[in-house]
Amino acid sequence: MQTKGFIYILTNPSFKEYVKIGYADNVGNRLKQLNNSECIPFAFRVYATYEVEERLTDKKLHSLIDQLNPNLRSIENVGGKVRVREFYAMSPEQAYSILETIAILGGHRERLKLWEPSAKEQKDEDLAQEIEEEHIERQSPFTFSKCHIPVGATITYFNRGKANSGVECVVVDDKAVEYQGKRYSLSALATELSGSKHGVAGPRYFKYQGEWLNTIRARAEGRQDPTRIEDVWVIPCNSKLYDIVGAFNNFNTIDWSQTNNTSVGDTVYIYVGGEYKAIMYKCEVLETDILSTHSVEDLEFYKELADKPDARYMRLRLIEKYDKDKFPLNELREHGLKNVQGRSKVTYQLLNYLENNQSDKEAK
Repeated sequence: MQTKGFIYILTNPSFKEYVKIGYADNVGNRLKQLNNSECIPFAFRVYATYEVEERLTDKKLHSLIDQLNPNLRSIENVGGKVRVREFYAMSPEQAYSILETIAILGGHRERLKLWEPSAKEQKDEDLAQEIEEEHIERQSPFTFSKCHIPVGATITYFNRGKANSGVECVVVDDKAVEYQGKRYSLSALATELSGSKHGVAGPRYFKYQGEWLNTIRARAEGRQDPTRIEDVWVIPCNSKLYDIVGAFNNFNTIDWSQTNNTSVGDTVYIYVGGEYKAIMYKCEVLETDILSTHSVEDLEFYKELADKPDARYMRLRLIEKYDKDKFPLNELREHGLKNVQGRSKVTYQLLNYLENNQSDKEAK
């Protein structure tokens, strides 16, 4: 009699450079066992699972990974004994890609599931990242020159749910900005604007030209900046109703219908349907809650415009423009996009695909 179970990929903010790959008849029970320990500050979470029919399938997967690269496995010598663990020095996306390849080759793609983090898990990941960034900031304070941001540049503060999200300040030297006539370090200004009782890592709260400062810094230092998905959306555009290509060929900002959970500073990827069937634009939300005052500048690009006196709009600024062959629908679906009929939040898998394949992007 065959017993079905699951190969799982687990992540933990306590050691984000590793993933745990193992097998369990019941992943929920296994997770409870692991999280019963008080030796780690944050809990494990399920990143992905793959249903299998053999209990030893994870051992076969371990053997495959070890043959591909034996240096990925966590191995230590304790008291003269070698301890080989189920932890691998790879990103969860890399681990998922291996499982996905196995699933496709085996003809069981439907058995593979990518799990979205719960609100609690997302909060833990954000807290762990903030702690790490505060440590990085203490060890080596942020400088604008390292990130190629010139004196006189304008940067913008963003913090979801805060009324002052979207306020701007000006870079006055390598480590300071000016806001309302007063000079601040980034962390001091972020702490004041956020109303925090303790200091915060300033680069986490500011964007320059639509990109988070901590992301720019990580790239300059050769580090990978953890993906932030809480403020990134995919929204569709029906090209039969609105000529968005023509609009963005003429304007850098357009107004778009708004949902309740959109905030100033959010990133919006626009999927264009019709003849294009691809994500073609990356935008930043400049303003929200624009009531019944839709911009008239782009009216010529509407093929059909419904009269909605109670509608709310958000103002989008174009950050990047892509050729229709850059992010086509078939590849978007392979990387986790499930819905092109309505707006949705990105998944980690989808955002990593979008961000890691922009080396030949056409910035506007």
